[in-house]
Amino acid sequence: MSEDRATQLDISRTLEAAKAAARTAGNYLSLKLGTAKVEHQKSPNDDLLDTDLEAEQLILNMLHEQTPHVGALSEEAGYQGQPGLCWIIDPLDGSANFQRGNPVFGVSIALVHNQSSLGGVIYLPIKDEMFVAIAGQGAYLNNNPITVSHITAINEATAHAGDFTKEGDAKLSNKRLKALLKLGGKTKRLRMLGSAVTDLAYVACGRADVLINHAPDIWDIAAGTLLVQEAGGQVTSKHDENGDLLYIFSNKLLHQTVEGLLFEQELSS
Repeated sequence: MSEDRATQLDISRTLEAAKAAARTAGNYLSLKLGTAKVEHQKSPNDDLLDTDLEAEQLILNMLHEQTPHVGALSEEAGYQGQPGLCWIIDPLDGSANFQRGNPVFGVSIALVHNQSSLGGVIYLPIKDEMFVAIAGQGAYLNNNPITVSHITAINEATAHAGDFTKEGDAKLSNKRLKALLKLGGKTKRLRMLGSAVTDLAYVACGRADVLINHAPDIWDIAAGTLLVQEAGGQVTSKHDENGDLLYIFSNKLLHQTVEGLLFEQELSS
């Protein structure tokens, strides 16, 4: 798609297709909670479920029908369509939770043009919560504006952390644990929900103040990054002392403090 066509795109109207697809997939997943079957292992600690594939196909079919001019990059199916303007899709984030009947999971769909996010949708089916962000137009939960929290003191903050053991690499997990200890020792609470899109939605609406996540995949954070930013938060990424890419998502007020805690050795050297 050309720059002119992307500029003329009605993002709000286009996102209606994403909202409908996310809700349809979410409703399907709600009925399948705790009954998924493993198709195969993607890594030692990460299973591909039949529901991953089925929810993905529901989303792809609906988006292709409603927005045939938009390509798609999805976690399981890979890339389809023309480069430039595309959907980035995570049909089931939190699959390990889902597999065990844990209701903390979500569906994420972002609209991206040349690696720049135009809009994003995160749907949390069990709570029937639809989070939407449009670049330059704010962030919303069930059509109501949302903002990040106003917590300024790290000892009053609730921090979330991504699953640092997902790859099943003990050495890597131990290295990543150091970051959690640096942060957890200073915050009021440290949580690991097991769903990046839920974490991001919670930072955006003020239920959490900080999220750290090691090397997330693009489909995990494409919609949520825009959501946090449009809600007034801040997002940065940096390689830590081990060369591991670490993302920090925050309410902006705590961002410098968190960066200082996580990269204190580099800052003091």
